[in-house]
Amino acid sequence: MRQTIALAFIFVGVASLILFTSTDVFTLFARQHTFVNISFAGNDISCVDCHHRIQNELNNSAFHNDLSCEDCHRFTGTGITFASGDNASATPGKEAHAAYTPRCLDCHGGSGTSIGEKFAPPAPAFNESTIPDYTAHKKLVLKAKNSNMSVGENEACLVCHTNYSCKISYSYFYNISYILQSWSFSSFSYNGTRYYDVQWAKSGAKHEFLSLDEIKCTKCHKNIYDALVNGTSNSSNENYLTHAPIEIDVMGGSNNWDTDNAWGHYRYHYIPSSNRSQWVNNSYCLKCHNVKKYAEEHPSDASTYNLSNVTADTNSTKVHCAEALTCATCHGQNKTKEVINDGEMKGEGHSVNSSYRGFVDYVASNYARTFNGDICMGCHEAAVHPDGGGGEDGGGQCSRCHKWGNANVYIESEPSGYAENT
Repeated sequence: MRQTIALAFIFVGVASLILFTSTDVFTLFARQHTFVNISFAGNDISCVDCHHRIQNELNNSAFHNDLSCEDCHRFTGTGITFASGDNASATPGKEAHAAYTPRCLDCHGGSGTSIGEKFAPPAPAFNESTIPDYTAHKKLVLKAKNSNMSVGENEACLVCHTNYSCKISYSYFYNISYILQSWSFSSFSYNGTRYYDVQWAKSGAKHEFLSLDEIKCTKCHKNIYDALVNGTSNSSNENYLTHAPIEIDVMGGSNNWDTDNAWGHYRYHYIPSSNRSQWVNNSYCLKCHNVKKYAEEHPSDASTYNLSNVTADTNSTKVHCAEALTCATCHGQNKTKEVINDGEMKGEGHSVNSSYRGFVDYVASNYARTFNGDICMGCHEAAVHPDGGGGEDGGGQCSRCHKWGNANVYIESEPSGYAENT
């Protein structure tokens, strides 16, 4: 008898606990046979009753916080017929009933879209039927489009523009080797595979859109950040830093390279070592990958470096955020910053005459873009230069490259950047 009473008490307690913790469910389905009158114009059903978390995300969002649920999820620009109870035009809908999952490019494709008094600008390059090769992130967008995690290209958009967390696994060549003889390649090979994982941990809120200054290039491209800031240490000379000529060669004693260049201004790529970890940031990336935007944000540099003409040499006016480029984009023949000789330096370089002044263009035309930067950096890494010993010509090492164009190069990809040039 006592056992039966105890079991009864346990049953009542468990039932009460279930009822208490399930209040939301019971409340949700209360009055389930009382239907909302939807015959009025506009939306008569509150989306937020079920999707309050999304509303909270939008309240903290830098963009789209002034849009209604219907603006995006019942967007009329796609031709979808949604359910409507508006008077005589009532319909259960065709392609969708209450809402659909929009693609970001539904509004930001084409020439952009007006939503009431607001305008959604287009995403250049990504708004084209065939995404051009000159836009960075093309591969990311295409991979997102072929995945089933989000509709269309949305996954790629969410990675940068929202608090949606992401993990990216890169795989690319480990190193390249090549031999130059009189500025001509006698051999070229790429070897091994480098795997590099990046995780940008955020809140996970994909309806919380970030302000543009919160989008950090180096969060996804940490391998490039490490290549520019850390690289591989070198006790006898500069560190091995690749991706851009960020470091100035020691060259021994009073023979340091100048921080100016053959065009008569401060080196565009150079950052002093003490500032490197802070200055390798979005602004530094834009210097090359979106010259137009960099010029707009740095008008004094725009004047110093003639960036209006450099912009015309690039595709930066036609991309959403960044351009995929080669060194020849800015330094090829007939470009504003084409390779020229530095009168202060000994040797002639690869611009001395028409027989090989097009070396940079040759590299861009004959080798995949992924190799272009490392081919150039095989000579332009400061760490591979002699330390000034052996006299003015470094024991013949300076003229070997600068005059005769002879080099046997081994260089590792980001982030290590270790290189040999003999």
